[in-house]
This record gives sequence, structure tokens and C-alpha cells, in this order.
Amino acid sequence: MKIRAPLHSIDVRGRFGVGLVFSNWRGLSVGRIFTVPTNPRSIRQLVIRGLMTGGARAWTALTDGNRTGWTNYAGIQNRTNIFGQSVKATGFNEYCACFVLASDCGETPVAVAPVTAAPLTVTDGVISAGAASGQIDVSWTAGQGGFVDVWITGALPAGRQPRKSDYTHDSYTADATATLTLSGLTPTTKYGVRIRQVFANGQVGPPLVGIVIATT
Repeated sequence: MKIRAPLHSIDVRGRFGVGLVFSNWRGLSVGRIFTVPTNPRSIRQLVIRGLMTGGARAWTALTDGNRTGWTNYAGIQNRTNIFGQSVKATGFNEYCACFVLASDCGETPVAVAPVTAAPLTVTDGVISAGAASGQIDVSWTAGQGGFVDVWITGALPAGRQPRKSDYTHDSYTADATATLTLSGLTPTTKYGVRIRQVFANGQVGPPLVGIVIATT
């Protein structure tokens, strides 16, 4: 830990004992309680991390022409950051995103970049209460090909809106299936459900979100 004290100011940086950490933020010395960073290691998180590592390695094995193609593809894609702003990713980012999704779906990642932007929202997607107790039905119009990626939250209390961090991955269901029933839920309880289209090449469309009360 270093403490410097010029005239009329004090600059503190580093960790003090086991409880406080000091740093510089926008020219100001600030302090906070020391916390051990979390490193979630669920089975699915480890799988995705492994796929991301594989995607980064596969990128280095692409030809220069392939990498140029992914850079061009990134230019026609629109991404939304955590602030809701439309941003452009890099060719590397787009390649790794498609690599991870294709691999996770059980498909073979493609080296050649797509020439069109990602698909539209799941066609005519509907998220509604199911036919039996503790069920939610998810349906869509088949025909786009690939898979529908399904995410669901845990039970939500009354008045609570789901956050992105509340969703966990449920399944990839073949687009041709056109319907999926989520079972084993708590009857008369609210859940958030999110579905999105994923093509076999790893392209993904924007999510369709529904907040539904499971059937009594």
C-alpha cells in the first residue's frame, strides 16, 4: 500500500489490511470494502467458457480471406450493449459468437461468414399458460430452420419484473417442432420466458420475451 500526501490532498492506493481497498477514479482517491471476486463454475458456465476458448483458437486457424469476411459481416450486424445503445462488434466477436452458439446446438461451426444479417424474431412466437397444472406453452411457426433457444426464470414474486440475470438456459428445440411445453413449474406463479431463433450456422435473432403465470 502507498500513501502520498502533497499539499492539501492525499493519494491512497492499494489494499489496507483485509478490509479496505483504495484506488484512483477520475482523479479522486476512493475507498471500498474488499470483496473476493466471484467465479461461478456451474456445469453450463464451464461448457460455454470451453467453447469460447475453442472459438478463439479456431479464429487463428482461419484464412485471411475468412477473417476479412467476418469483419465485413460484423459491419452489417447491429448489437445492443448494456446501455441499450446500438454498437458494432468486431469480426472476431461475431465469429466467436456464432462458433459458440453453433457448437452449443450440436452443429459444426462454419469458417465462412454469412453474407446477410441475423434472422428476425421467432416467427409468430407465443408464450402462454399450458394445458395442465404447472405448465407454460411456447409455440412458433416452423420453417426458418435451425433451433429455438429457450430460457426461463425462477418463480417471480408479484410485482417483480425479470432481469437478464434471472434467466437460465432451458433447451434448444428444433424449429420444426413448433411447440414446447415447460413442465414442473409452481402453479399460479409468474415466470419470465425468453425465446430466440438460432440458425445452424450460429446466427441468432433478437429475443421474444413473455411473462406468464403457470397454469393452476
